[in-house]
Amino acid sequence: MSTIVIESQPLVRLGMQRMLERMPGVGAVRSLEPNAVLSLRESHEEAVVIFGMSQDAMDNWYLLRRLHQAMPNARILLMSDNMWLHVPSSLQNCGVVEHLPKSASIERMEAAIRRMLDDDYVPVTLPGQHAWRAMQHS
Repeated sequence: MSTIVIESQPLVRLGMQRMLERMPGVGAVRSLEPNAVLSLRESHEEAVVIFGMSQDAMDNWYLLRRLHQAMPNARILLMSDNMWLHVPSSLQNCGVVEHLPKSASIERMEAAIRRMLDDDYVPVTLPGQHAWRAMQHS
């Protein structure tokens, strides 16, 4: 299965690419800057996409939707440590099937990616799982 890493930080992008290249079942790994999503050609192939959210939350949601439109069969892992003021009620509407903080351990990232690579993978949806809320600070 082809794999794409979309991340604005070059070192993070390279690290994710190297990690994926070591994993069994991962085909060719492409790495892109977020704005490259705008030039992706429509493809119905199955792919795993690791999408790293940047500081610009509104631009991220637009790019995530464009990615899902261009690659509707992609299994997207959303990586973010940001807090948002506006979050789509369901990340699945954007093609997201897994989500992790960017600070997650490599083992946790690899486990999520291995699940996504499984031919029988079906994302588990629990009530409220994808209804993220902005964190409240007291």
